Amino acid sequence: MLSTSLLAASSRQRIDPESLNGIAYRQIKAKIIGLDLPPASIIDESSLAEELGIGLTPVRQALRRLAYENMVIILPRRGTIVADLNLADLHKIFEMRLELETLAVQLAARRITTEQLKALDELSAQGVSMSECSDNQLLLQLDHQMHLLLAQAAHNEFLAETMEWLYNHVLRLWNVSLHRVTGLAEAMHEHRQIYAAIRDQQEEVAAALMRTHVQHFQQAFLNL
Repeated sequence: MLSTSLLAASSRQRIDPESLNGIAYRQIKAKIIGLDLPPASIIDESSLAEELGIGLTPVRQALRRLAYENMVIILPRRGTIVADLNLADLHKIFEMRLELETLAVQLAARRITTEQLKALDELSAQGVSMSECSDNQLLLQLDHQMHLLLAQAAHNEFLAETMEWLYNHVLRLWNVSLHRVTGLAEAMHEHRQIYAAIRDQQEEVAAALMRTHVQHFQQAFLNL
């Protein structure tokens, strides 16, 4: 019987990660987030396809999906540009992220599996052990992995997809100012506290800790 649920419809819209479309999507998105394709830059589709070793059709399909995610802007008959970083838009993203990250840890405290809890333990412990590391890029990657795992532990696919979309935009922002970012070491210790609250199924404590954690990141950005 054909499923007509929202979740089934959403899954059918996703690109097969092993297809050329999926490969193009992942690689172009990584270039945008990593600033190899800077904000407001013009995308040369032919050069990009040649660089990736992929045909124009997968590249164009990937760009259409990235346009849906507000990563690029397709201008009819004029080409495609990387979406600029707009301060007003980022404040709205911060507002959403604050509430959704808080909801995610509350759900994770109820629903996290034994395997996910073990992975969360290992990842947060790794972060603490590396909290004195001066490599901001590595610490930011650890923060991203932590938030991805927490989103998965909430066991709500719609929430996880929305949070990943939000975080990708935040990552672009951090990569622009990574050399000036402070507070990542403290964030690693905050991860450990969040893990402990989830382990003990303390939903409200986990939510309060996550709210503080996200606010610290927001304040660090505002202070740049």
